Amino acid sequence: MTETLHRIADMPNSAAENRFAIVFGYRLRHICPMNVRRPFRLVVVALGAAFLGLAGCVHVPVPPPVPPAAPQPIPVPHPLPPVVQPLPPPPAEPSVPVDVAFAIQVRLDREHFSTGGIDGRWGSKSEKALAAWQKKNGKPATGQIDEAVMAALGDTNGVMTTYAVAAADHAALTPYPSSWLERSLQERMGFASIEEMLAEKFHVYRATLRRLNPDAAWPDPPAGTVVAVPLIKAKALPPLSKIEIRLEQRTLRAYGTNGQLVAHFPCSIAADKAKRPAGETLRVVVWAENPEYTFDPELFAEDPEAVAIGKKLRIPPGPNNPVGLAWIGLDRPGYGIHGSPSPEDISKTESHGCFRLTNWDALQLVRAMRKDFPVVVLP
Repeated sequence: MTETLHRIADMPNSAAENRFAIVFGYRLRHICPMNVRRPFRLVVVALGAAFLGLAGCVHVPVPPPVPPAAPQPIPVPHPLPPVVQPLPPPPAEPSVPVDVAFAIQVRLDREHFSTGGIDGRWGSKSEKALAAWQKKNGKPATGQIDEAVMAALGDTNGVMTTYAVAAADHAALTPYPSSWLERSLQERMGFASIEEMLAEKFHVYRATLRRLNPDAAWPDPPAGTVVAVPLIKAKALPPLSKIEIRLEQRTLRAYGTNGQLVAHFPCSIAADKAKRPAGETLRVVVWAENPEYTFDPELFAEDPEAVAIGKKLRIPPGPNNPVGLAWIGLDRPGYGIHGSPSPEDISKTESHGCFRLTNWDALQLVRAMRKDFPVVVLP
């Protein structure tokens, strides 16, 4: 049947028209005699019978009915071919080449204008850091890479080095327990993997470290493994006069004694707007590197484990301590500026009320603190 239908569909237009004419023409011939010519025939037959009836009965033969012709198949057209959907466009090229973005981020980091983590991806944190650097250097604070930026920061040479994993690195690792109670029993909340250790040491995200070294045995390459990392040149901040925290931008800026902007760090802010002291000037009362953390279950009411513990716990110091490697306590109870064990989340997730930085940015800042140092919180 399929072959027949295809033959019909393949017929030229004239043949197809003839086939339709055969079917519909036959019907017209049989409709026309029955409906149009029959009255005339009846009149003729009746008159003839009347004349012949004078001589006797006359039998008028009636022609047998014409059997209907077998119905002819109606040609079926070919199904339309499937519509081929166009392929999606390829991913857009990054607005800034990865190697150029990487070089600019490294050089901004060296000058205390942090993009959070160095990753070669140009986004809002990189734009804010660059705008702050432009402001410091008396240029329009656009956050956009122009010829002046390329000349000062864009050279892709001199931004990489190598590091050999040591046996001492492995010896320094510590477990990271899942429960608060188990964490409180540890001597130190150190790095849980070589990957975590090196990412923080060289101011990169762990995913970046993997992209730079795809053949390394992550997360814990053995001692002797040589990996490629950014060439970080840490230097101390100059004496400072004040800190400004900009809530809407989620940034922290530090100013020198001459009023010049000297540092810029992305930060996380309180999730609860009522805990954001916009328009206030707070003061530093205490500061410390490698602080301990006091776990208070009342601050974690949404955590069933915290509720079940029902008492305060001492969490030992270390980079995986909840406040990271630095604490700057302010004159409002429970408020402070501190580090974080999760640099990837800075300026994305929100805190219970403190201002959270990456550990490496927090360490730079805490070393420049003094008592009564002003922290201005702007909307």
